[in-house]
This record gives sequence, C-alpha cells and structure tokens, in this order.
Amino acid sequence: MPKRKYDPTYIKYGFIAIERGGEALPQCVVCMKSLCNEAVKPSLLRRHLETNHADKKDRDQSYFQRLGENVKRQRLDKTGQFYQKGAGIVKASYEVALLVAKNMKAHTIAESLVMPAAKILVRHVIGEEAVAKLDSVSLSNNTVQRRIEEMSGDIADQVIAGVRASKFGFAIQLDESTDVANCCQLLDYVRFTQNNTMKTELLLSQELSSTTKEKDVFNVLDNFFKQNELDWGKLVGCTTDGAPSTLGRKSGFQAHVKAVSPNATGVHCFIHRFALSTKVLPPNLLSCLNRVIKIVNFVKTSALNTRLFKLLCEDLGSDHICLLYHTEVRWLSRGNTTRRLFELRDELLVFFTEKEHDFQKRSGGPNCTVSDFISKLGAFVRKLDLWIKNVESKRYGMFELLTTLESEPNDEFSQEIIRHLSLLKTELMHYFPDVTCCAYIANPFSVYPGDLPVGTGEQDELIDVQADETAKTKHKECSPMNFWVSMASSYPGTSPYTSPSRCSQLLLFPSTWECEQGFSAMLTIKSKSRNRLAAPGHDFRCAVSKVMRRIDRLVEKKQMQPSH
Repeated sequence: MPKRKYDPTYIKYGFIAIERGGEALPQCVVCMKSLCNEAVKPSLLRRHLETNHADKKDRDQSYFQRLGENVKRQRLDKTGQFYQKGAGIVKASYEVALLVAKNMKAHTIAESLVMPAAKILVRHVIGEEAVAKLDSVSLSNNTVQRRIEEMSGDIADQVIAGVRASKFGFAIQLDESTDVANCCQLLDYVRFTQNNTMKTELLLSQELSSTTKEKDVFNVLDNFFKQNELDWGKLVGCTTDGAPSTLGRKSGFQAHVKAVSPNATGVHCFIHRFALSTKVLPPNLLSCLNRVIKIVNFVKTSALNTRLFKLLCEDLGSDHICLLYHTEVRWLSRGNTTRRLFELRDELLVFFTEKEHDFQKRSGGPNCTVSDFISKLGAFVRKLDLWIKNVESKRYGMFELLTTLESEPNDEFSQEIIRHLSLLKTELMHYFPDVTCCAYIANPFSVYPGDLPVGTGEQDELIDVQADETAKTKHKECSPMNFWVSMASSYPGTSPYTSPSRCSQLLLFPSTWECEQGFSAMLTIKSKSRNRLAAPGHDFRCAVSKVMRRIDRLVEKKQMQPSH
C-alpha cells in the first residue's frame, strides 16, 4: 500500500508532521496525539478536530500555526527546534575538536584560547548579546578528547570497510619508531581501491608495550586483522625497511606474512636501498665529506659560533646565514649540506681566519608506485653512464658547483669522479638486481600489441584500449593507478590486476615514505611537553587522515542533555 504524504496545508485542521520510523505522520497541535499514515486525509483530519476539539473547529489557521510552533519547540526528535539548536551546538564542538586535532595542538587550547578568541570576535563584530550563546558550546579538555576519539573511530570504521570491499586486494607498509617518552609506536598504512580510485590511508597506529621483535609486530597486526575481519589472503604486498628483523627470510616479519599470505610480495623500501647503495665512496671523496661534516659541526654545535657566523653572513650580505646538518638516513641531504657549505665558502674562510682555526676546505612522495620508482631508477642509471662519458671528455656542465671554480679539475680528480660514478652504478645494480615493470602500465598507448603474450587475449584487448578515444582521454587526465582501476571492468584481460606481478606494481608501496611522514606528525603531537599523552593515536588519525569525517552522523547519536 503506497504511503500518504503530509501536506503543509493540513495545519488548518490543527495537524503538523512528526517523523517516526522514517515516515511523516500527522500530529494534532491541541492534544499532541499522532495518527497513523492512513489518516493523512483531509476528511479524517477534519473529523478528529470536530469530534475531539469541537470548541476549536472555527479557529483560524494562524491560531493552529502558533500552537504548532510551541509543539515543535517542545519536541526532542529531529524535527524539534530544541533538537536542531542542540545539534548545532554539538556539531560546533566536533568541528572545533577536529581543528585542534588537525593542527596537532593540546586539547586544552580549545577552552583556553579558541573560546576566548571567539568571544572577542563575536563581541566586537556582532554584539555583546551574542557572546552568551557561545557558553553553550562545550570545549573542555575532556569533551575535546571524547570528540577526537569518536571521530577517529568513525574514520577507522570507514577505512576498514573500504579495505574489506577493495575489489583488487590491498597492500600495506609498516614501520616502528620510538617517541619522546621511549614508547615504541607502530604505524601501518594501507593502499586499496574504492570507487575506481586508489586510496592510501592509515590502517593502524599502536604502541608496542614490550619487545619489538618481528613476532611481536606480526602478532599485533594479526590480532588487528582478526578483530576487524580482514583477510590475509587479499594482501598483495607488504613494504618494510631493510632491518633483519623485518626482511629475514626464516624468522623475519616478512616470513611471518608469507606464512599466512603466500602470494603477497615483500618489498624492501626503495629509499632505504638507495641510501645503502650510496654509502660507498672513494677514499678521497669520503675524506672530503668527513671534512665537510667536521666544519659544519664546529659551527653548529656551538651556540656562540652559530651566532657569530650568522652575524658575519649578515654583514657580508650573504644569501644564507647558516649551515645545514645532514642525516645518515637521508643520503640526499649530503648534497644539500655540501652545497650550502660551498656557497658559504668565502664567509667560512673569513670566519676561520678570525678564529685562527686550521680548517682548510676542499671542494621521495605520496601516491608513488613501484613503476614510478623503477622509471626514475632507470633514468638515473642512464644519467650516470652519460656523466661518466662527459667527465672522460672533460665536460663538467652537469656538475653545477664544479663549473663555478676558477680552474678545471685535473686528471686525477676527474678519474676520482669517474670511479665514484662507476661504483655508484655498480651498487645500484647490486641493490636493484631484477627490478622490472610491465611495459604498458605507465603508457599502454606506446606499446606494440605483438609484444604481449599470445593466446591470453591481452593482445586483442590492448588493441581495443588503444582504439578507445575515451580511454585515451582518461589516461591523460588521471594517474596510471586510477586509469587501470577504471579500465578493469571494461577490459578485464588487459587490467594489471589480472596477474599478481602487475597488481603488485600498482598496489604496492615502493617505500615507507608515509610511515616516515607519520612519525614526524607523531613527534609534533606527542612532544616533550605532552609526553604523557595517553592515546596519541586518535589525534594522529584525525590529523593525517584524508577520509571525510561523518560529524552529522556522530551528532545524531548523541543523547541531548537539556539540563546542561
């Protein structure tokens, strides 16, 4: 039987609408009685008024409208004015709490800074009478903490639901690090497909209370999978750093993953491998780098030297006023450190002369795939070959700093450069021995179909893709990941997800970049001044997640408290 709809004109019979069970029912504004859906007829509504409220049957419509407004104000359901006003207040506290979390600030800042600042703005812009309305918004420390925990739980629910529903499986990356309170924090990011796009989100953030052996880490992740009904069989790959505890073939974390997910591909972080491949330097260049480090440390480790060098640079009108540290983990920072020292070589000469010191100077991102890194690696190796030939021909234009010297490098120094570049290439080939990717993942329109396997149907379907104008347009507009996800339903044979190797090249994390970024955010949240923060994971998830927070849904679940 079709449902009848309430008409606003029924107010002349003394009835307004009230929502119950997802349908609008008529409610009498005089006796507050609500009727069934079958009673939504003018004749039945008029009969109720004449039978039960005969003394009011001749009242005009404005009278019933006034009674209706009073009824709405008294309601506690979604249609009531009290609910709507209270819901706005609760929603405001959620959104302020979200701002606190995203800016990684202490929970007390909402009550100690945000609320006083809001009152000042309202007082001077709107008026004193509006300031009192802000007092109904609860922004206490405990309230902000609860709001953040609830939003964090909602985000986690959405991510887990997305991972479960991912059509082509999922990949993870994980790493652990110690925070300022000597607590070990484990981070796990996940990459999955949703609505024909690739998503990268935080899956797990948990403190490891005891040891951090490979079995401990695996047990934490395994328990999380069981509690949230995640299938190890849908895991296509796991990316970790190069520590023996994670990469060990017999007892490492990757070995435990292989035991429950045999088809999953284990990946050693590409950035970590690049760092390892560049640790080998010829003796002369290594000596030069060590001298650079000593010079930087002499200036930077002394507060007085740092201030004096800054003043000297300002007096000389230098482009920079400080030197840079380099970190062993990020090998690219060596170049930045050396470049800055080279650019400040004249200032350092003056500084050390005044100090009478005997120093003598001698001259990664989000959403990246394995195929991206492989392409960059191939390009870098080709550059190394080209640079070696250029140095052999006494051409140094690719080395910007060398071209600024008054005299060209001598033969001995040229041979040193060649040895270094050759050794670097050898090390790269050692750490990336058999890294290949499917030729048409990056650009299927540049591949000859005859190069694909015969008898699999891929040749014919690739021709169809190349002839599809819509596919060409889509390939120009989106990344290879999203392109192939959208093409999977139309061209299942050519989709990279039809074979494990192609699937891993798209879904796998090439590095632990997200984890390293996450640890930086974690350090901001759980700083020295907040080292007793009990559960930084909730603040952390709200800060780094890109998932839309369903605040309206959380507000609906709240029990309104009229007395507060």
